[in-house]
Formats: sequence, structure tokens, C-alpha cells
Amino acid sequence: MPRQQHLPPLRIAPRTSWRLLGFVVLSHAAALAVLVPLPAPSPWLRLLLGLLMILSLAYVTWAQVLRRAPWSVVAVEWSEHGWRATFADGRTRDARLAPSTFVGVDLVILHLRIGRFRRPTLLLGADVVPADQLRRLRMRLRLGLAGG
Repeated sequence: MPRQQHLPPLRIAPRTSWRLLGFVVLSHAAALAVLVPLPAPSPWLRLLLGLLMILSLAYVTWAQVLRRAPWSVVAVEWSEHGWRATFADGRTRDARLAPSTFVGVDLVILHLRIGRFRRPTLLLGADVVPADQLRRLRMRLRLGLAGG
């Protein structure tokens, strides 16, 4: 079977994941439920920990689920020249795929590298990307065609 020489570019701009939002809310609610019966040396410490969990919920929802933070990746494009990431503030930057990228059946976690210190992440579930796009991305990642 001849090897295909050129693959068409693949652009992925995911929708908001309500499944991810439910998981984030449920996990933070479980952490708060564990905090209630936990013995603490002072009520102020328990209040501070509860506040930190609520702030964590707000941050993860804003930056990862809704992708409204300026540094949140809202779209990626792969072509034969490599990866390009588009951020919520409109910037587009060249990126490399990190080896820690996870490829599962219903979940792909793209860990990107931009420059020396930037390591943005994009969570792609079956509820945010059309099935055909997710299948093509998984195929390219598993075959090593999308760089690494």
C-alpha cells in the first residue's frame, strides 16, 4: 500500500465541554464535602481552604472549560509545517507537540510547547469536537504523523 505523501491541514476549534464542566464542579464539590468533617486547628483555616477550593473552581472553569483566559488555547491547526495555536486574545503562535500528550478513545489532551517556558494544554473530548475530526487527530497522533 503506497504511503500518502501529503495530508490536508487539520484545524480543531473545540466547543465548550459541558461534560468537563460537570466533572470539574463534581470534583470540587467532593473536595468541599471532605473539608466539612475534617478536623482543623481553627475555623479560619477551614474557611481559608474552602475559599481556595472555590477560587480553584472559578479559575479552572474560566481558563480550561470556558477558555476565556488570554493564555487559553481556543484552536489548534496541524499542517505538514507543524502546529499553530490560537489563543483567546487572538494571538497565533507556532507550537511543538510535547511527548506528554495523551491520546485516548474519547479524550485527547494536547500538551503544546511554545518557546522555552510556555506549556499550554488543550483538552479535547468527544463532546467538543466532531467525531470525524477527533478520529483523524487520533490517527495522526498515534501514527506519529503530527510531530512529537
